[in-house]
Amino acid sequence: MKTLTMENGVVISNYGGEGGDTFNAEFVRSLAIRSAREVDAIIINGHQHGGDGGDPSNTLVFADDEYICSMSIRSGARVDQLQFQTNKGRTLGGGGDGGDPHQLSNIRVIAIGGRSAARLDQIQITYVDDYVPSTVLQERAQFVIAFTPQNTLLKEYSDTFYRTADSYEKVTETRLSQKYSASAEAEYYAKVAVSTEIEYVNTSTSTISHELTQELKNGSYTEKTVNAGQVGVSLVNGTIMRSPDGHTWMFPTTPVSYAVIAIDAYRNVLNHYDLTGELATQMPELIKFRTEKNGYVLYQG
Repeated sequence: MKTLTMENGVVISNYGGEGGDTFNAEFVRSLAIRSAREVDAIIINGHQHGGDGGDPSNTLVFADDEYICSMSIRSGARVDQLQFQTNKGRTLGGGGDGGDPHQLSNIRVIAIGGRSAARLDQIQITYVDDYVPSTVLQERAQFVIAFTPQNTLLKEYSDTFYRTADSYEKVTETRLSQKYSASAEAEYYAKVAVSTEIEYVNTSTSTISHELTQELKNGSYTEKTVNAGQVGVSLVNGTIMRSPDGHTWMFPTTPVSYAVIAIDAYRNVLNHYDLTGELATQMPELIKFRTEKNGYVLYQG
């Protein structure tokens, strides 16, 4: 077994040998295995790694808020046995009694990779140890997540998929200057991963931002002129969370919508949180309504 703890508190552990070829880690949306006396293959998101020996397990298709919270592993030169359990109490497993036993408990698995050829030679688990979930502070909160100043162009995606990616890209941009616990970073990454098609690299905010920017390059959009005396706003509904270390964070629950409004029509954004914290620089009347709630600027109407 080899274990590496990353700077942000994420742990990468490898179980098994060095045979076979490397397969890249993936965020887990579905999972199955083939096994008999050993684990012959693991199937992650429909991608099979290993051979066709052994018997197939059932396939776990994960709900949006479901993740692997504990694992038991037996391994030596190869992976002999795997047992998975999710936070919803669902289980998956198989294999024999060879190798040495290993147990991972109270974790949140982020991604699974490894090495394989005719069998599963190695499994690599990327996870948060001693995972503690964030608590919900407010649901269905209204947010301004970005603004476009007057005399510039507002970019609008029409397709729902790309508007969802755009909402996460804009929210992620506001997170770049913040520091979050490994648990909170893993939770946010999972929200992004189940809502978009970004490739797993790691859970860092800068990487997520880059991957979302790359994904948006494939989307079509129009540009709308924000004239003098106007401001463009990007709006979502979202859920506000508090991480175990006391930091608040949010994730969007709707695709972004776009609007161009007159600067003096500030009442249209009352009772909205301002994720940028700076919308009042464009709509000065908002200063009279500015307060703070749940760690964010709120224009209380």
